Amino acid sequence: MGIIKFDIRHGNGQRETAVVEGQRALIGSASHCDVRLAMDEAAYEQILIEVVGCTLRAQARAELPLATIDGAEFVASALSPESVLGVGNTRLYVSFVPDALDGPQISQQQQAKRPWLGLALIPLLGALLWLVFGDGETKIASAPTQVQALFSDAPTSCPQQDGSRALAFAEEQTELAEGKQERMPFAIEDGVVAVGLYRLAASCFLVGGDSARARETEQAAALLKQELTDEYRARRLRLSHLLTVEDYALALQDVTVLRALTGEKKGRYFEWLAQVAEQLKVKGIQ
Repeated sequence: MGIIKFDIRHGNGQRETAVVEGQRALIGSASHCDVRLAMDEAAYEQILIEVVGCTLRAQARAELPLATIDGAEFVASALSPESVLGVGNTRLYVSFVPDALDGPQISQQQQAKRPWLGLALIPLLGALLWLVFGDGETKIASAPTQVQALFSDAPTSCPQQDGSRALAFAEEQTELAEGKQERMPFAIEDGVVAVGLYRLAASCFLVGGDSARARETEQAAALLKQELTDEYRARRLRLSHLLTVEDYALALQDVTVLRALTGEKKGRYFEWLAQVAEQLKVKGIQ
């Protein structure tokens, strides 16, 4: 079945993530919509997202307010992984993560559409596989069943115990966190750092006696943590599927993002990611 994942960026800077199970999702202001937007920003039913094969397609369900893809008006269009849906001041990034059990079926459907291509490529692929791997190719092992969490639940303590110094330090850490969060679309590991900086700032605001700012920064940390945790889960699911169907080029993309997310963390899953990266390199996937 798979899931459709939405990374939602609101005009006020707030971010949230929505995950819809299945192959159809409705965006709009109505209560039955899978992704709900404000009534003054979106129509009752604004955009229908559907999965066709392994491709996402978007269909505009209302003329006003205007819905866009990468800033251009559309009626119906396929979505690439880089496409940005726009509704009012809200931007939505949409991705589909197929269920691992769907992999063979999807591959068979795609091959059925191009039987001549498969027949033509068999000799060439066989020769290439022999040259690169020989007859002793090693299959990539499945991921460990136990996966370490992306974030630790250990409490964060402020290094400053003087109230005024703690407040100044908290403001500095908040500014650093906001900068890291802004860079997250280009370097996802900065988002992980930002969560820690927000939590550190919150602890120092508490020491300084500013409970309102403490709650604000703690909430920012929680929202960003949830967004990255959802991304971590979705990438893991997709990587398992891609390795099952041996789509190694796309698998490398998820391995790269997952290793950036996890950094220098220790654990079986993180060690497995490093091994997969090496095996893909041996296979000539770059």
